[in-house]
Amino acid sequence: MDKKAFDALLFLKVQSIISLLMQRKALSFKEALHYLYSSELYRLLEKEETKVWHYNPVMLLDLVEREKETHHLTLPDYV
Repeated sequence: MDKKAFDALLFLKVQSIISLLMQRKALSFKEALHYLYSSELYRLLEKEETKVWHYNPVMLLDLVEREKETHHLTLPDYV
């Protein structure tokens, strides 16, 4: 995938995750951005070669929430 297409896809994924975070955790937009951007999941998500972007937004949200609770990111085996 070229960089322009990946950047557009990443923007849409992040937008969906932020929206879900705001609803599920009653966070402000700024708080939701910080919550996601300060995660290891986001560092993997922004790298196309990790293929983490294949996950749907709800699964990504669940993964980042679990990471924040346990301080450890565990991805499913089928990335």
